[in-house]
Amino acid sequence: MNMKLNSVIIFILILISMIITLILHAQTFSLLTSGQSPQVLTPDPWYIIRQTELAAHSFPSYTWFDPFTHFPDGAIIFWGPFLPLLGGLLTQISGSGNEKAMILFVSWIPVLAAILTIPLTYCFGKEIKGEWCGVAAALLIAVMPGSYLIRSMYGYVDHHIFESFFMLAYSLFLVISFNRLYSGEGGPKFKVAILGGGITGLMLGLGMINAPTMVIAAGITTCFVILAGYQLIKLTKTLLPFSILIGISSCMGAIITLQFFTPDKTGEVPFILDPVSLASFLFIPVLFGVFLLAIQIVIQKTHLSHQKIFVAVFLPVLTLAILLFLLIPGYATKILNGVQDFFSSTPTNFAIAEYHPLNLDVAFFNYHVMLFLLIPALILLLITGIRKHNSNIVYLLLWTGFVGVLTIINIRFEILFAVPLTLTSAYFLDWLFHFNDQRTEIYNEESCQNSTYKIINWKKRPVALIALVLLIGAVGISLCISSIIATADYNYQPYIASEDWVEGLLWMKNETPDPGVDYYQVYHADSFRYPDSSYGVLSWWDYGHWITTIAHRMAVTNPFQANLDMAAQFFMSRSEKPADLITSENSIKYIITDADMLFDTMQMMMRVYSRDATPGQYMGLISINDTATGKPVSSIGYRQPFYESMVTRLHVFDGSSMRGERKILEQEGTPVPGTDMLVIFPGGPDPEISESITRPLKDIEALQHYRLIWESSTSLSTTDEHDIRKVKIFERVPGATIQGEGTIELPMITNRGREFTYRQQSINGSFILPYSTNQTAWPVHATGPYRIKETGKVIEVNEEMIQGPSLS
Repeated sequence: MNMKLNSVIIFILILISMIITLILHAQTFSLLTSGQSPQVLTPDPWYIIRQTELAAHSFPSYTWFDPFTHFPDGAIIFWGPFLPLLGGLLTQISGSGNEKAMILFVSWIPVLAAILTIPLTYCFGKEIKGEWCGVAAALLIAVMPGSYLIRSMYGYVDHHIFESFFMLAYSLFLVISFNRLYSGEGGPKFKVAILGGGITGLMLGLGMINAPTMVIAAGITTCFVILAGYQLIKLTKTLLPFSILIGISSCMGAIITLQFFTPDKTGEVPFILDPVSLASFLFIPVLFGVFLLAIQIVIQKTHLSHQKIFVAVFLPVLTLAILLFLLIPGYATKILNGVQDFFSSTPTNFAIAEYHPLNLDVAFFNYHVMLFLLIPALILLLITGIRKHNSNIVYLLLWTGFVGVLTIINIRFEILFAVPLTLTSAYFLDWLFHFNDQRTEIYNEESCQNSTYKIINWKKRPVALIALVLLIGAVGISLCISSIIATADYNYQPYIASEDWVEGLLWMKNETPDPGVDYYQVYHADSFRYPDSSYGVLSWWDYGHWITTIAHRMAVTNPFQANLDMAAQFFMSRSEKPADLITSENSIKYIITDADMLFDTMQMMMRVYSRDATPGQYMGLISINDTATGKPVSSIGYRQPFYESMVTRLHVFDGSSMRGERKILEQEGTPVPGTDMLVIFPGGPDPEISESITRPLKDIEALQHYRLIWESSTSLSTTDEHDIRKVKIFERVPGATIQGEGTIELPMITNRGREFTYRQQSINGSFILPYSTNQTAWPVHATGPYRIKETGKVIEVNEEMIQGPSLS
């Protein structure tokens, strides 16, 4: 096989890898574009869409403060502007002016990044081992499942894939530059050092303004500088060009960081997110590079052994570092706390999946053969790097080991592990494939990089056959897993806004009052003040970015867990008074509830609401004999605290009062594994649980300040009794105070044609009524006047009476 044919085959394999990546990563396209409005995948990318809209309208400006989330304070943005600015620039170039076209356009960015990763991975593999190592790595990364696949799918418009991309690009150009500096004969290659440092620094800087995790590269590079510098000193090769390379790279990375990473500072900025702190970390490799260069100069001048010099110098430096930490404890504490927060596996609040340690079962499922190859591959890298003084191999070892440990501690780093894992596996498989050649000393590093392969007698090369089978097996298994993950819409359905939500939020955007803050304006934290007309929209944190980006309204909570405790205190409150205090003090005008908040989400709200709250205090399982089969069937039962929570009173009862129905259920049975709930059996005297979500055990008071104004079409049940809709929107109003005694009733009809009756019992001879009987602007409206049940008295209430004084 001649070199030309060899190159053609490699080109075809790389092209096939890129096509496979495109097909796999575009599988979510139909799911995200089939509704009334295009969507993105998972909640966080919705906020990138919000930032991209701002960037497209005010490019090249970037908003570091956003009043449309974390209301009523607004949010300081502490992550980099790279992706929003890139999306905004491409939107302007393409002319994708409206929101729908912009979402469709920028949703391809993560797919493009995954495709571009293929040739970069190939180049890295080729640089450290040879062309076929690069091909193997490209094939493996093309079908890589797990976090890498999911976070680079069409519509996952977030910074994660670019964390991996820029880490790879930085590492590739660093390794290439190092190779060119010390390959061949001749003196120091300063032009290579300057050019390589510039390109490497550009990748470092772009990575830093994408996400602060790029600072990991500084840690890896520091270790690389120490080990590579030691090897160069040992081999009597000058460190000067290497120090220039690292110096230019770090300087350019720091300049880009300081120039483009400029969050508004109205208070104390977290140490690890402060641009000056981030930039200072980038200079750590430079300090070690200069330090090692000084050691080399001393060795050359004194002709002493490098081992003695290292011991003589490193001990005082270590002592000095310890003294600095002791003498400046505040700064040292900030550094340690920042590093701890950055790498901690303990979530800052609750239920953020990416803050958990790596699940080994999931890891073996996703990485299978590659994970089994990892340990022998790392050992091989270590031996090769030391014996052959191959610093680039040492870099791959450091990269894989460092990121691998971080991934075990915290799975948010899993996406950074994908590329070095494939490169390490490919390196080992390439070595295994040429095992016989190495034993006969025919094969070496140079021949590997320029090898052409003849027809192989597999009987004489069983180890090569094993390597080929392992590669094909790893690619095949990954392709099967990735195909299952990529094509299973049910995996992604829970992470997109349902049609009920999209319809409701678009209705809110068009029909609710303008909050008085321009959605497309860039604001600054030190000068912005909310106008009196502004108001917040409260829901659970999962839905905050949808509210901001789709409805163009100010979300109180968001997936960054802003105001998480406030939301939990409101929705789990068992009395309207403290809940209403929250809304009135924080200018919250609208409440959006989702049926999921009654079930799985409620368990999260319980834990935030009170550390002592458990699911068993709100729910249980009831075992009832099925009339058709005669066999026991378990269903969810509800306790009184469930009915008294604000979320239930809003979403199930529409704010109306309900009469209690005491049930005869026995408080005994078997525990439900993993919870404190019991399976309850009928027949006993203890009325502590009800089998119906609409039938509380005790009386439920009406809500006086909240009225239903819109509901979605999807119903949880086909029966009238359980006709509870998926999404509901409520308005907080002062309410009209009307004198009277007894129970007052108002017939209502929703925008879906569902009829219900709002009821309220008088308190101290008066009612506070949230619904008007005429002139309402909402599609949910009364079909008649209020009527006091006991006396038959009819009462009309207009909208002016309901609104009363302005919201406090």
